[in-house]
Amino acid sequence: MLWGILLFSALGLGFLIVLGLVAVSYLRRMKDFGEIVAQGVPTEAMVERKYGHRRIVITYRDAGGWMHRRDRTLLPSDFHRLQAGCPVRILYLPHRPHVWAFAEDVEQARQLQAQRLQGRR
Repeated sequence: MLWGILLFSALGLGFLIVLGLVAVSYLRRMKDFGEIVAQGVPTEAMVERKYGHRRIVITYRDAGGWMHRRDRTLLPSDFHRLQAGCPVRILYLPHRPHVWAFAEDVEQARQLQAQRLQGRR
């Protein structure tokens, strides 16, 4: 009986820890995206390859001349429209150039912000 209670408690604690880590990761990505919307540096990236379950690898050069190679899991719509060897416009953070977002997504977020500001006036 005691082992059952301890096991159940350990599983519950493990679940809460995993849930907390997922929440922190999500909040961090939202914060990063907000920073990119505010101060992102535009550049052109190259789709190096597509693999696995909706994963791509892109390479791009930052303003300092450093090359970055990043991979990311995408939504199915984004994954299917991109092809290996094709250029794609992105924005990255100037102080953390490994953090990037698609230019289309940033432009869409900026348009929504502008609409909200106009609605408040």
